[in-house]
Amino acid sequence: MENNAGEVVSKREITLTQAAPSEQPQPSTTQQSEQQRLLTIESAQVLPEDFKIGPLADLVGIERSAQEMVSVTTRFLNALQEGTVLGDSLHNSVRQELSNSINYYLQRELVPVNYRIGSITTESKGQGDESSSVFQNRTAWMNIRLFGSPGVCEGELYLDKSGGRWYVSDVQIDFETMNQDYVREKEKYYPSTYGWEIQ
Repeated sequence: MENNAGEVVSKREITLTQAAPSEQPQPSTTQQSEQQRLLTIESAQVLPEDFKIGPLADLVGIERSAQEMVSVTTRFLNALQEGTVLGDSLHNSVRQELSNSINYYLQRELVPVNYRIGSITTESKGQGDESSSVFQNRTAWMNIRLFGSPGVCEGELYLDKSGGRWYVSDVQIDFETMNQDYVREKEKYYPSTYGWEIQ
């Protein structure tokens, strides 16, 4: 068959098909298993740090006993912010003495407006075995930082377990510094995770 231009046009049908995609080279089985192994390696959790009290308490994914420690600590510190001592958060053996001691400062208007809780350290009474489960531990302590107006103070808060519950058993902190102007230090701060590489 000829068209107007005199060219011969075939009557045969033309069928178009998509070409199969070219095969991509697959990584070897050894490489795949190595990549999978890298994905399953657990890395240490990096927690925020305070330049005075160090790493802050892990409040995510912690065990029930650690949650109880954080709970009693925050209830105690929240009460301090309101200018009171929460008696039922204190261990029975020191309740009166500790209440009197802390109330002395609260009555002088040395009241924190905010606080930070450091990482919790636990230990079984009479043992120094750090590998023991947190559920067997009977004592715990943490660094704390209280922000007053105008000052800031740092110290330690101690907990004891009694009758299946955690209680505040001691607070070692200089409340008086909350009455002094806070002077920001000019030294460089290196997080503990990286400090050994920099110094």
